[in-house]
Amino acid sequence: MPVDLPLRSVPTARTPPPADEHLRPLSFEQTAPRDLVHRWAVGEVLLTDWIRLGPHRFKVGAQWPRGHGFYGPVGGFWHDPLLAAESIRQTSSLVSHVFYNLPREHPTLMTDLSFTLCPDALRIGPRPVDVELTVEGTDVKLHGDRLAGMTMEVGLAWGAVALGHGRMTFNCMRRSVYRRLRGSYAEIPAGLPDQPTPLPPHQVGRTTEADVVLGLPPAGQGQAHPDEGVWPLCVNWAHPTLFDHPTDHVPGMLLLEAARQAAHRLAGPGTVLTPVMASRFHKYVEFDSPCLVRARLLTTGTGSREVQVAAEQNGAIAYECVLTAHRVPASSRDGR
Repeated sequence: MPVDLPLRSVPTARTPPPADEHLRPLSFEQTAPRDLVHRWAVGEVLLTDWIRLGPHRFKVGAQWPRGHGFYGPVGGFWHDPLLAAESIRQTSSLVSHVFYNLPREHPTLMTDLSFTLCPDALRIGPRPVDVELTVEGTDVKLHGDRLAGMTMEVGLAWGAVALGHGRMTFNCMRRSVYRRLRGSYAEIPAGLPDQPTPLPPHQVGRTTEADVVLGLPPAGQGQAHPDEGVWPLCVNWAHPTLFDHPTDHVPGMLLLEAARQAAHRLAGPGTVLTPVMASRFHKYVEFDSPCLVRARLLTTGTGSREVQVAAEQNGAIAYECVLTAHRVPASSRDGR
């Protein structure tokens, strides 16, 4: 992230772990330091512990709460699949800083993020879920002993229960390089342009207007076909999760949420789970011009539907996502 965060002394790749470090269990007793996952609010930190298993293999602990201000229960019965995405994103930051000496002020560029989860394993139980993320780093690029980029293959498990798998590719750069790359966009703007009116929350699987990131369609660009739609992106700097701290561009997690809401708009009404998402980030989405989110159903039916989503800004595709939208029957919600 292009925001300077306070530094904290933590073990680095130069600090050899104890010989039996890989044998100890992960702890879920407290959250990781906020600066390691680029979060200002303690309540937004999901990660708890980390262990090095090999040169580019790690195990990271995360706890998924039964309730969250934004990534709350889907339909009241399932953990939000985007908790997996946010856990993977936070893991990329923690691994970079702890194991590869990446300074906290060095920005990272996420180029893809995907996950495939088992819906049955997402059912909410009587306790928070203590998730183990087993990370295998591939295509690791180093400048000396500092990380320049990598792909993380991530297995997610809750004890003996396999939750699914994720993948993320990202690049790291010096602050000076980031400023040259971004130019004037490296600075956080003074304000936002007028934002579109949000869609009704129930149409996108939300209960409050503040959590809606899709707006009413522009005149003449409404949903002409039930299997397609286009909506302007809504940006709310006051949102405590999506904008936990100031940024100079639209956060990647907001774009994932836009894709999820677009899929719900096409696949709903009712409870819609999105256990499979594959996202690709092509360009930064800026704050100073409109961004349109286009979606269409690739498959139809009463069960799982595949949805293709693209975010377009200034005539170019900035973000793409293909996801599975699973409309949950009432009998499944009731446990029958």
